[in-house]
Amino acid sequence: MKKNLLLLCATLALATASSSFGALITAVPGPDDQGGMIMPMFTISATAGTGSNPTAGTINMSFSATPPVLKSLQEWSPDGWFAEAATWRPRLGSPAGVGGTPLANAGAGGLFNNQYGVMFMSMGTMMMANIPTGKSLAIKLTSISSLNLESFNYSNAANRWDQVWSAGVGSQVLWNGSMWHNYYTLPAASAAGTYSASYEIFIANTPFTGGTGFAQYDAAADAATKDINFTAATLNYSWTVIPEPSTYLLLAFTAAAVLLRNRPHRRRA
Repeated sequence: MKKNLLLLCATLALATASSSFGALITAVPGPDDQGGMIMPMFTISATAGTGSNPTAGTINMSFSATPPVLKSLQEWSPDGWFAEAATWRPRLGSPAGVGGTPLANAGAGGLFNNQYGVMFMSMGTMMMANIPTGKSLAIKLTSISSLNLESFNYSNAANRWDQVWSAGVGSQVLWNGSMWHNYYTLPAASAAGTYSASYEIFIANTPFTGGTGFAQYDAAADAATKDINFTAATLNYSWTVIPEPSTYLLLAFTAAAVLLRNRPHRRRA
């Protein structure tokens, strides 16, 4: 029994050991690396005006998904690290030595996922109307399960890693309707479990003028008011965090130690 337990521990230790020297990766792992895109689809049904320029209507949403998992870089891209100048490195990069990560390329080992991506579809018809002229879509944070759950607008080419909804519940961004996959993150030591965030998607009385990609997150976006002639939609996201393999190894060692300690001792004749 004792030999079998020791063999089990040794096998688990070898299974988690890395034989790779690691490598520099030039982009943050995205939806294709994480299991595929999860896409809430939004449309506008016009009830007044025209499909090309509605003056009243309803924002519709089609969305159903199994919650994605927030994981560390070593789980998404084993033995990889980011360039020292990458703006996302301090938060997402693995700690020095993990997976062979050099000190200059090390980070806090944060958990992340960006499978969720919002998308708007329009065909200029009454059933799928355009965004009204001179207005924009807005996404307002209405609740969040943990203040440690944060979101970032990412651009590899622009070396962009900008926090959005940084003012917490009540803050909002303007969105131009194009497919937008923002990253969600948690600190490395976050407890296993389920995390969530909810949003209101509405028509804002402010045109989109952002220069940071598909979302605008400035004073104008936060000050934008709602067009009450359009019924807003509600979007609920959730994610899961599970223990990393190293945690399972620690649990296995602990269980083995407990079994050995509690094992009855035979008296010698």
